[in-house]
Amino acid sequence: MPGARNWRPIGAPSGGHVPAVLRPWIETPGSLTARMRRRCGDAFRVQVIGQHWQRPWRDERLTVGIREHRVAWVREVILCDGDTPWIYARSVIPTATLGGTLRRLRALGHTPLGRVLFGRYPLRRGPIEVARLGPGDGLRRDAEHHGEAPAEWARRSVFRAGGRALLVAEVFLPALRRAEEDAA
Repeated sequence: MPGARNWRPIGAPSGGHVPAVLRPWIETPGSLTARMRRRCGDAFRVQVIGQHWQRPWRDERLTVGIREHRVAWVREVILCDGDTPWIYARSVIPTATLGGTLRRLRALGHTPLGRVLFGRYPLRRGPIEVARLGPGDGLRRDAEHHGEAPAEWARRSVFRAGGRALLVAEVFLPALRRAEEDAA
């Protein structure tokens, strides 16, 4: 099952127009963790869904350079405003990335990945891609299992920390869109 079928660079046609209230969230080049902290204050929290070795989806393997039948460390979390899920995030970290100082990425617990990566390591972010999620996409299925439907928009990037790659995908849940519409 694919994570998503239609990843496109920001600005390229993606099966619809990203809603204006989500555009700043999708296009922000920095950390969504930092953006959530600014927006939610003390109500920000990370709900860990799972952290385990798993075979990544085909599109994830190809994007981050993992050979078929290999496993990676997969971390799934929900970024929340209090008890309200706003963003479902799935990180795929190849085995080769988890050596040296980056081995601590396996033991984050409720610490946001963005808090650890941004500012602690020489970090390069690849281009941000955006996808409109369809009913058969694994990211949509997983996000809706932990949030509410419809989870339509996602972004992803490959990060390089110390030259080693990891993939982070983030799905924007309906509660975030409603909160941004209410604040506008």
